Amino acid sequence: MRKVMILLLALLLLFCTPAQAEIEKSPLLDAALSALEKDNIFLLRYNELTGSHVSALFDLGIPYLFGGTEAGGVFNKYPDYWKRVCFQDSEFFSEGKVYVNGFDCVGYTRWIYHQSGLPAHPALNDMILNYSDFKNNHLFTHREGQRMPAFETMKDVLQVGDLFAMKHPYSAYRHITMYIGTLRDFGFTAAEEPALAPYLDYPLVAHCGLHPLYGERFQNFIDSHPEDFGNCLTTDGGVQVSIIGVPLDETPFHIHVQNTDYHYFILHDGTWMTTLDVFDLSSYCWFRM
Repeated sequence: MRKVMILLLALLLLFCTPAQAEIEKSPLLDAALSALEKDNIFLLRYNELTGSHVSALFDLGIPYLFGGTEAGGVFNKYPDYWKRVCFQDSEFFSEGKVYVNGFDCVGYTRWIYHQSGLPAHPALNDMILNYSDFKNNHLFTHREGQRMPAFETMKDVLQVGDLFAMKHPYSAYRHITMYIGTLRDFGFTAAEEPALAPYLDYPLVAHCGLHPLYGERFQNFIDSHPEDFGNCLTTDGGVQVSIIGVPLDETPFHIHVQNTDYHYFILHDGTWMTTLDVFDLSSYCWFRM
């Protein structure tokens, strides 16, 4: 009986003890979170915890566009959206077709750094594979003896602004994300998010990439603005916050959209937070400028 009472008390403390939020105001976070959609929970929490007044630059967030950079005119019509012809074929985009303008993954992280007064980071392939040039920038890599430790401990090493570049073996697709803290840093608790209770200290990253809701979101936008955007195709992604390290089979929700499988959590306010698959990467690095 005593053991049962101790176990119940431990569970009560787990679910009722407030998370110790540690997020601090940062130019990197100001920029990164401003690219999310209006009223995104991570943007709201950031403002609440730091006393900031960062607003979403675009109500629907910044969409993904292959080859999209700040120089490509993302902000030509700010605060309204603009459109652009895609200049190159990719897995999800067609050369010569028109899309609502946005960032690709590199365009987004380089824009964050530019907004923060920092130099642009190197090309993804160089960051990951040119170890001799960048060994002092590598925190963790796919190399033997340098691989990622337990995900719940990475918060003790990572800093806001660290970059995670990766490549899967079955695709030429490379991707880059930026570390923004943990769920606990943003004030999330086990009571609020019981499905995420074991993962409150896992890394969160902001990135511009595939997301199951962006396609419908921007198709609705295109349909409601036929005069200006009627010739546009919708996107398959945009700026978002994802969690790293959660096994896909422990992620509660799964959906297949546009030939892509997504695994995600639904936060208490309805936000879909995707889980990035990092267990079968052929190469990667955590990179500090």
